[in-house]
Amino acid sequence: MRAAFLFASCLLTVPLAADNSLISRGFDHFYNLEYDRAIADFTSAAHQHPDEAGPWNHLAQAILYRAMFRSGALETQLVTNSNPFLRREKVQVTPADAASFDHAIQNVLDSSQARLRKNRDDTAAFYDLGVAYGLRSNYNFLVRKAWVDTLHDATRANKAHKRVTELDPNNTDARLIPGVYDYVVGSLPLGYRMLGFLTGYHGNRERGIHAVETVAREGRSNRVDAQVLLVAIYRRERRAQEAIPLLDNLARQVPRNYLLRFERAQMYKDLGDQPAALQELDRIWQMHCAGAPGFANVTAEKIASNRSKIEEAN
Repeated sequence: MRAAFLFASCLLTVPLAADNSLISRGFDHFYNLEYDRAIADFTSAAHQHPDEAGPWNHLAQAILYRAMFRSGALETQLVTNSNPFLRREKVQVTPADAASFDHAIQNVLDSSQARLRKNRDDTAAFYDLGVAYGLRSNYNFLVRKAWVDTLHDATRANKAHKRVTELDPNNTDARLIPGVYDYVVGSLPLGYRMLGFLTGYHGNRERGIHAVETVAREGRSNRVDAQVLLVAIYRRERRAQEAIPLLDNLARQVPRNYLLRFERAQMYKDLGDQPAALQELDRIWQMHCAGAPGFANVTAEKIASNRSKIEEAN
């Protein structure tokens, strides 16, 4: 069941609307771990355009990610085969955040389904619907610890985005959710694959990885999300060498996201290159001391803890 966490932690794909300054600014904050600011921007965008599904999906995503960030659930060490994530406590959300998340998702479901009643081939409605189901699947897994509900919503998300690719074969971004679904279901123990709604669908790990790689290379709005996914997948598959160039590219795109540099140190550790791993931690410390944007928030304790783990692994 560890593979289900990989789906839950990473299947959070939403299109970035570059023509909306609030959304663009919100995602700049989002990818740089500034979740309070991202939530403020997405909330404003949703209230300005209450009938549009996109801002509500963005808001739900930011609420969930803030909770994951606070609980330490955004680091790839939690998706390795050696780490029993399921024994961790639930990701905690406040009652207010839980209500806001549910309200945002319900708005998307209602508006998307209304659009589909008018036009059964509304590609954008299927896309928005799939994102909402994917987000709720994440929430079911991380917050509610409801395994069957998680897979039910994951299946709905997969079907919605497969329909997008049927209607628009050139939509590379819509291949991401089906690709992750293929990878996760293909990694599940047999007992879970025998659930009624998964009967006959076995998934395919390699096909799933290939799909995510395609979006990471050719996608438009989901390219960054696909690259983040690949980092987690490559670590789980013990392909750390392939993750490092992705992390280099991501660090250039979102320079205030210090978790990416910790991830790079972890990848070097996995490769047995202790000097490179420690050098990466030294860079983090230097940026912290210099007050580099984003890095001033890194605690000395976190850096020291990572250093100890790397030194002990030698």
